[in-house]
Amino acid sequence: MRNLATPIMLITDDDRSFRETLAEVFARRGFEPILAADGEEAIHVAQGTEVHVALFDFHMPQRTGLESISACRSLGIDIPYILLTAGLDPSIACEAQAVEVFSLLEKPVSIKIVTDVVKDAMASHYPWYEAG
Repeated sequence: MRNLATPIMLITDDDRSFRETLAEVFARRGFEPILAADGEEAIHVAQGTEVHVALFDFHMPQRTGLESISACRSLGIDIPYILLTAGLDPSIACEAQAVEVFSLLEKPVSIKIVTDVVKDAMASHYPWYEAG
């Protein structure tokens, strides 16, 4: 059975302080965070790096989080995707379901909720994952 000491997490948000805060939170929980400021950067990272879980903000310039997730999926990057949005509406929820987002979280989101969702995503996708 595969055992990976440090799972890699892609955090994509155009709000620098938010993505850096999340990076700190998850680094303390045993992840190696990789940060992207927009969807294009995230797609580039995901193509060149083994990523195990990804957090995407919905509202970003150039390409939304959903568009970015869809692009990653079309490239065969099959990982759990978690979408965060400040303006949750039924159309976003419907689109998120269509691209098989693991979870859709509304901002502001508590650290406990986002860490629990990531733990669940990892456990459901990777038999080798043990939460630290």
